[in-house]
Amino acid sequence: MNGSHFPKAGLFLVVVFLGLSIQMASSSDLKRGDAPPLLQAATLLQAPPGASMDAKSLHGKVVVLEFWATWCGPCVAAFPHLNELADKFKDQPVQFIAITAEDEATIKPFLTKRPIHAWVALDTDRAMNSAYAIRSLPHTVILGKDGKIAAITYPMMLTEKHIHDLLAGKKIDLPEPGAGEETVANKNANEQPPLFQVLVRRSVYTNGSCGEGNGTLNARAWSVRDMLPIAFDVRSDRILTNAPLPEGKYDFNITQPRGADEAIGPLLQAALKSAFGLTGSRETNAAEVLLLKVKTPDAAGLVVSPTPSSSFRYGPGDIEGMNVSMSELAMALENCLKKPVIDETGLTNCYDVTLKWEQKSVAEPNSEGLMKALREQLGLGLEPATRPIGMVRIEQVKGPETGKTQH
Repeated sequence: MNGSHFPKAGLFLVVVFLGLSIQMASSSDLKRGDAPPLLQAATLLQAPPGASMDAKSLHGKVVVLEFWATWCGPCVAAFPHLNELADKFKDQPVQFIAITAEDEATIKPFLTKRPIHAWVALDTDRAMNSAYAIRSLPHTVILGKDGKIAAITYPMMLTEKHIHDLLAGKKIDLPEPGAGEETVANKNANEQPPLFQVLVRRSVYTNGSCGEGNGTLNARAWSVRDMLPIAFDVRSDRILTNAPLPEGKYDFNITQPRGADEAIGPLLQAALKSAFGLTGSRETNAAEVLLLKVKTPDAAGLVVSPTPSSSFRYGPGDIEGMNVSMSELAMALENCLKKPVIDETGLTNCYDVTLKWEQKSVAEPNSEGLMKALREQLGLGLEPATRPIGMVRIEQVKGPETGKTQH
């Protein structure tokens, strides 16, 4: 099967409302080689006495400006990585500065729970957030030794090699936030970003990524099969396909006005129906499942989260997160084991979770190793059972008049 079976797959599905003219700067206004628009802070925490955050004081250093907030899970999840880099370069001309618009009463208690190895700049008047046109968090701006912008990127993209290159006076190349999301080929430099947009297109990228939150979705180089769980709010092993799915990778982007409460799922379902002729219906079937239960109360690996910040990731041999509920852990276990997992722990708190086991790849699962790690590290176990499970059946849309499948 190839893309020719899905003639709509190459299209852009774009809806843009431009009835209002909103004068909002875009992070794309800043680019590599520009001078930083502003370097100042209402208050500077964790800096040496007499330290100053200005262009003159920082000139000659590699400077990492990290825009963040305590409520931003991905921001908090990135700090261990940034802390590791800060520690490695602590004796070199490299300065990490974490910039937040929150006040000192919020930040100081937070730092006692989740340390940040950087100066912490309180941008309480949002002057820097405005100057750098920060529209989403986390957001990283890196300055070279010449004081000019060397990169605008995501915190997890920054590596030790990038910093070494900057110290050596070399240029670095890092992906920008939102790169590749352009919807108009010949975009006018004065155009404002869309207030509402749903976009599907074939991807030119090789590395897949997906981010969702605050009414937006940005998935890059994902397959249609990858998007089905997000569209129908169901786990991947609970999707039944009665229709061939298109091969290849696509970019999916949904943008809504800030504060919009429209769910992503229905918008993504409409995109899948329009672009690929796919629709889904819900049904309930009896299935073999695994029940997540407590085996050892108060296990050392389950730590009640000390702050409201949340993040969650999982992959082969690794489940890690902050403020993780048991239902979220069950979801991760289900995706790792490829079998429905139902939470019957009775635990209502949210936890900081770290679970590791030996596993080489997604294609080579190690169920026994995972279950052993679950018992030993988190005091939890999985028991087989049969339960009714809600599922989604994916089918090709049929024409209303002929009843034939649309192509």
